[in-house]
Amino acid sequence: MQELIDELPEANTADYLLDTCFFVDMFAKNKVEELKEFCRNNKVGMSTFNLQELINMHHRLHGTVNHHIRNFLKEKLIYKIPIDIVPGEREKERAYVEEFDDSILKAIRDPSDALLFVLAIKKRANIITKDKHHIFTVIAENLFNEWKEKILNKLP
Repeated sequence: MQELIDELPEANTADYLLDTCFFVDMFAKNKVEELKEFCRNNKVGMSTFNLQELINMHHRLHGTVNHHIRNFLKEKLIYKIPIDIVPGEREKERAYVEEFDDSILKAIRDPSDALLFVLAIKKRANIITKDKHHIFTVIAENLFNEWKEKILNKLP
């Protein structure tokens, strides 16, 4: 998996950032072709943080889901958006968010979700997530709207 992620094209911007849970859900629900079409028509990225989450969890996924994810990554339809924080560095996650706006952690309590939120604001990207507990909430959505971006729970 790591070698496939290493080969993804890198970009500093994207129109949409995919959260790890949304990305995996698309494969679990057999919506691979829909995701491919969306990525072909939009500049879609995943942060290196989220891609590392995928590496950390892919061995727990059902064999066919894992297989389809690997095939998808081989097509290089998404961009990796670099960030110098990896999963598990909670204090670095928190510091990254607080440096941008310390009020965000009041709306999004999980620092790793807040990190994606801030990265999306910085990159002027919309977020697509399935995480209804942290990111896809009315409070977070209202906060995000201040920056004119959207939080979505499905492909537009």
